[in-house]
Amino acid sequence: MNMFKQLLDKIFFTMGVIIFLQLPHFIDQYTQRIGGYSESNQQQLSDYQSIANNNYDGSLDKLIDSFINSNDTAVRQTGENIQATQINAKTLDHEISVLENDGLFKKVVFLTTNLRIELAKGTLGAFQPGIPLNLWSIIYGLVGGILFSLLFNGFTKIPKVVLKKKKQTSAVFSR
Repeated sequence: MNMFKQLLDKIFFTMGVIIFLQLPHFIDQYTQRIGGYSESNQQQLSDYQSIANNNYDGSLDKLIDSFINSNDTAVRQTGENIQATQINAKTLDHEISVLENDGLFKKVVFLTTNLRIELAKGTLGAFQPGIPLNLWSIIYGLVGGILFSLLFNGFTKIPKVVLKKKKQTSAVFSR
């Protein structure tokens, strides 16, 4: 029985390492996807920037204002879309900076509140499991292995502790 428990403990540890290694790998793939999304936004803005360069002294904001102040609803909506793209591009630059430059734990915390669901779904749909070989990923994997092992050992010890308490309680009352 003890050998079976040790084998299960090793299996849980290995599962924890493998599962926790996938998160940094997912973050890497998500970062690549968000980078592509950012490039697309930048390309859209550069097309409008060319118009602004030719007609508004290079001011994209003046171009946007001219669209937004138009009497034509479609032109106004176009201005609002350009403005939203401009804001989104700035936000994406910040997100990419965090995802490319900060440590793994900060990335995980950052993504818990800033994850773009549609991009995450797309990343998950194309996700290919792998093992990233860098220090932070290995540490994160080991943390996962230790947590899974602790959970397994905790769950196997709880019944023993409860049974031991019952025996002690029964022994006290049977006297």
